[in-house]
Amino acid sequence: MLRCKDIKSYSAIFAQPSTVTRRLAVPSQPAITTAAAAVVRAFHAANPHLNKPKGEIARSKAMDSRVGTVAAHRHHLVVCNSSSKEWPSKVEGMSPAITALAQGAIRLPGRAMVTLSDFTPFNHSSNNSCASSSTQGSATQDTANKYNRIDVAVFPLGIVARQLDKDGIKKLIEWLGHDILPTSWSPSHANLPRPSFDHSWLELSRNRHIFVCTHGSRDYLCGLHGGKLLEDLRALISERNMGKHVAAWSTSHIGGHKFAANAIVYPRGDWYGTWCDRCGSNMASEDGVSINKQADAEAIIEAATCDVIWWDAWRGAINMSKKDQIATWSNNNQVESTSSGNNNQQSADADTFTSWAPKSSRRSSVIGS
Repeated sequence: MLRCKDIKSYSAIFAQPSTVTRRLAVPSQPAITTAAAAVVRAFHAANPHLNKPKGEIARSKAMDSRVGTVAAHRHHLVVCNSSSKEWPSKVEGMSPAITALAQGAIRLPGRAMVTLSDFTPFNHSSNNSCASSSTQGSATQDTANKYNRIDVAVFPLGIVARQLDKDGIKKLIEWLGHDILPTSWSPSHANLPRPSFDHSWLELSRNRHIFVCTHGSRDYLCGLHGGKLLEDLRALISERNMGKHVAAWSTSHIGGHKFAANAIVYPRGDWYGTWCDRCGSNMASEDGVSINKQADAEAIIEAATCDVIWWDAWRGAINMSKKDQIATWSNNNQVESTSSGNNNQQSADADTFTSWAPKSSRRSSVIGS
């Protein structure tokens, strides 16, 4: 039977079952919220060919401090068509629209994470169908006014809000405040609230998006290791002809500098930290040859395309509290959590995704404990 890493064509991955490597496993009973569970159920309903048996699980692995470091959030709001060269250390003040988005995000139930990315939702290249099905692209803007109106992609829902100014941002935030929302799997559900802003839907039922933090102006490690991981991911995607259904993008700060390179895989919403400084991957040896060249990229590609989890580098996932993340890792690796097993107390320090958000007098409670 073929393994994912042996399959060069992405269409082949969807056409036949595959096993997984020792490093990867499908979660048995993930402790996730109702909203996240609905997204996962919808994904598997649309992709029955991906519902495969669990892979082999490493039973003696000790939990490290990466697990449980994803701050609880319900949505990831991605400001599109941006470049890492434009990002200052803190990006919230780049335009009134971005500031309004950041302020609104922390008021949402369960909160939302806001980042900037080179994600291009209206890319009509014949070599990449990961973009929106919209026939209309974003308006051309000069650099000075680039962020006065912004395209915002919402993951894992799969909606792209188009050309929002401050009033448009308000409409998006109000819509995201509903308890139950349509997704790219059911965008026209009659009983769910309809967006009042110009929008398009992504094809998340068949496409995968990988976001890698490359925010070097925020932290050197993210620029160094994140840039290398992004380069490796894009090289593998090209080499294996996956470009029509898999794409890797840069993103601004998401938290966890020391775990760099950090990546998020959608539509599952799993977070990975390769922790290059500790494990030595993607580092140059004395003769200049990269150690474990592309190993991290291969593991993330396999996790994304086979719809499994790379437990060795898993930090947590969207729509999960810290407690749920730790419990999910423990349940799937069959080890007991101990007081010394995880020392990653999440605090409101300078290394969380909300640390740069503008101050607000209203803050909704975070999911879980």
